[in-house]
Amino acid sequence: MMRRLLFFVICLVVSEARAAEPSSAAILSCLSARAVSSSVTWKALPTKEINSQDDYQDGFNATYYFVAQGKEVGYAEKGVAKGILFDHKIYPLESARALAGFEARPTELNPYIAEWGTVKDASGKFMCVSFPFGALGQSGSFQQNRSAYLIALTGPRNARILYSASGRIDSIEAPR
Repeated sequence: MMRRLLFFVICLVVSEARAAEPSSAAILSCLSARAVSSSVTWKALPTKEINSQDDYQDGFNATYYFVAQGKEVGYAEKGVAKGILFDHKIYPLESARALAGFEARPTELNPYIAEWGTVKDASGKFMCVSFPFGALGQSGSFQQNRSAYLIALTGPRNARILYSASGRIDSIEAPR
């Protein structure tokens, strides 16, 4: 009996320590840079005051970052390696976990034209960076092709995971 109880407690602790995956509504809202369902809240982050810093961390240069709610948020580069900067940690883009149904790698991230925000729903709260498909993605029907990165803000800081999604937002079924 004691072993079962200990096993149950360990399973509960482990499940609580993992970062939550975003729901389909949160993913589509992030890609769209707006709430697509009444169950989702999208909030743009203030990007008026942009900073940069050479040798920010581990050889990465913070080429674009801003401060939102006391946390540094932005983009960093180290040679060909690129990363999302959040709360003094760099999440390499190459290690981003593709969300289910979004196996294609995101297009090249230009932080200056990206939309930075947070998305929140029952699945949790996520920092979101959403951006168009290169220069073509800024006009005409190409505006529907978007890529995004999301980082779970709920759960333990050391369990945060960088997620990626890329696709044509008008072909993704909106949650009800």
